[in-house]
Amino acid sequence: MENIKKISVLAPAKINLYLGVVSHREDGYHDIESVMQTIDLCDKLTVSSYESADSADITVSCRGAESINDEKNIAYKAARAFFDHTKIEKYNVNIEIDKKIPMEAGLGGGSSDAAATLHALDNLFGTKLTESELCLIGARVGADVPFLLRRGTAYVQGIGEIISDCTPSPFVTILVAFPNGEKVSTKEAYAKIDSARIFSSREDFEKMKEAMRSCDIYRIADASANIFEDVIPNDSVIFRIKEDMKKNGALFSLMSGSGSAVFGIFDDVRTAKRAREAIGDAAQTFISGIFTRDASYIEN
Repeated sequence: MENIKKISVLAPAKINLYLGVVSHREDGYHDIESVMQTIDLCDKLTVSSYESADSADITVSCRGAESINDEKNIAYKAARAFFDHTKIEKYNVNIEIDKKIPMEAGLGGGSSDAAATLHALDNLFGTKLTESELCLIGARVGADVPFLLRRGTAYVQGIGEIISDCTPSPFVTILVAFPNGEKVSTKEAYAKIDSARIFSSREDFEKMKEAMRSCDIYRIADASANIFEDVIPNDSVIFRIKEDMKKNGALFSLMSGSGSAVFGIFDDVRTAKRAREAIGDAAQTFISGIFTRDASYIEN
């Protein structure tokens, strides 16, 4: 029987407390300015390595998103990038993903799966890569992967590769709502930004940075913004959900990423549950806390 090494890792979702798009680059990408925060809504990955491998083989299965397996899955691309970087030529790896983070929601679920894959393979193969090396690999796979390798609270700039320390979020309870039947294409959302030419002001980002440094929830609420809300149709259920959250105790509410997930920040779980009842069946909802930078992501 083959000798198998196995590890289970958590892949946390992220929310954007602030998200601005400052320019469209010549290479087709966009420069952003953001404050990102990981939360404890997590996918779980179980990664297995078969030590008797005499070839190069990666398989991926995804419970909850069965149509995105093997080469189509960003976790597969992350594994290929890992082996390319480390020059490991013979491996037999299986990646099982238990999907809890909604897809096409602006919550970074796929990118977090890629980050978790890199952490798992670094552990299983004993390569002891630095965080900088892992982020270099991750940046080749997806713009949000470097932040999701790092986790916690951070300022994120460039196309996602420039990450700097940020005062941790003072939040306790987060309600996330994923509208039923309303998905947003990131590519189309950026195209709308370009078409409308509504790029963000760097002064707004500086205001948000000052608010984060203050740890004052009301200053953070006042400075929080997401430019992608400006290109969402006015009759979108996203705005109704935001209003339901604010009417029922949210200190502030914002769309995450390019959408369509919405989150609200609350003082306590009881108030968040009241808001969830108000939203009703308009969305799939999750009550979460923050996932800190030093939180354990390895389960065994």
